[in-house]
Amino acid sequence: MSRNNAIRIGALVIQAAVLLLIWQGFLHPTRGGLLVLAVGFVVFFLTRDSSGKKSG
Repeated sequence: MSRNNAIRIGALVIQAAVLLLIWQGFLHPTRGGLLVLAVGFVVFFLTRDSSGKKSG
């Protein structure tokens, strides 16, 4: 459970950093948006798989 929380917190930090870079103009919005989506997607699968393994 702590591992899931660490993964989620790490993903939120990454997404916040990417959004901050987009806002500052360092990163292209479309590429940054794809990166945010990719990070969220990976985290969703990681947390879903580990929770499924634990309950199953």
